[in-house]
Amino acid sequence: MNRFEQALAPHMARRVLAAWVGGSHAHGLARPDSDIDLRIVIAPNPEDILLDRADATIGLHDPDITIMTPVAFLKGVAKGSPNMLEALSLPDGCLLLDAGLPDGLKPLAAGLATRRTVDMALGNVASNLHLLERDMDARRRRKMQAESMRLMLAAGLVCADPSAPWPCRLPDDDLAELRRIRAHGMDGDELARQLPVMREYAAAHRRPASNTKAVREAEHVAANLLKGVILGTTATFPMEGVPAMLETFIMKREGNAYPTAWTDCSRIIGPHCADWRPCST
Repeated sequence: MNRFEQALAPHMARRVLAAWVGGSHAHGLARPDSDIDLRIVIAPNPEDILLDRADATIGLHDPDITIMTPVAFLKGVAKGSPNMLEALSLPDGCLLLDAGLPDGLKPLAAGLATRRTVDMALGNVASNLHLLERDMDARRRRKMQAESMRLMLAAGLVCADPSAPWPCRLPDDDLAELRRIRAHGMDGDELARQLPVMREYAAAHRRPASNTKAVREAEHVAANLLKGVILGTTATFPMEGVPAMLETFIMKREGNAYPTAWTDCSRIIGPHCADWRPCST
């Protein structure tokens, strides 16, 4: 925990609107030794606004921390970024602190997941496939394969159901297959064959290209929240509360971060299944 406290030390004067755990822990794919991805939205101060820093993101590494202003977070949500939309469908325990931002936007999550969201996710898969052509250690390869399949499964879910938000954690059957891939890997050629099939499926089940109404409603939620911050009617959190909440998160999940029961299914799951969901064994 000292690493997080030390990394956040220069930012301790800032107030927090929201903080959550993302990445493999939120996806249900963390191993006991997996790093924690921490995401924080800070309340802007007058200097940020006067010096045109209201739209800013700070990326820290080792540990992995992203600190962003509400404007930066809202921009990601408005453009349909899968990484940002995952904050609106976090599993229990991953949302550490919230003054009303992720929870306030949650009712809009399905409308904010658009065709652009699917395109970005599949674009990430394509980038991963190029990287997988290079030499890399087996652990990294398996992790990237599982992440690529996770993105395709998530894309399939939102394409199959127009009312579905972009999922942070997939259903249990999907997770079982992803954990198998994370542990044992999968055939690289088979993974590469999945992408064009998934793109064809997405083209046949297209999400709206955009949703102006949902974006405007999201902007309204964020504007009201920031108005409350300025007027002192919205409670924010001290930055020192983030490591404390993170420690509670770690204690609750210690020893349970990665299931030891694995499926023996050796089949590769893909869009040849009827609804782009894992087949049962």
